[in-house]
Amino acid sequence: MTEADKLLGDVMSARGYPMSDFEQRAADISVDHPLVLDNYRAAHQGAMRQTRGEASTEDLRKAMIHFRTLFEELVREPEAAHS
Repeated sequence: MTEADKLLGDVMSARGYPMSDFEQRAADISVDHPLVLDNYRAAHQGAMRQTRGEASTEDLRKAMIHFRTLFEELVREPEAAHS
């Protein structure tokens, strides 16, 4: 899960999104990708639950689906959209 979160952060950074705190990243994502914002929030919450040792297998499965949805949306975006 942490690898998926890191990969998503790397893609966001490569796409020109500022990598400040989570709430700022979520706000930035919401401008260009409002339909996947809920996926990003849910994936992040799943990663945080895993870090605290509170995530079930189902929580992890759902979080990975959310990560994948946002990842797919971001890789379709032109590379320097936010520079």
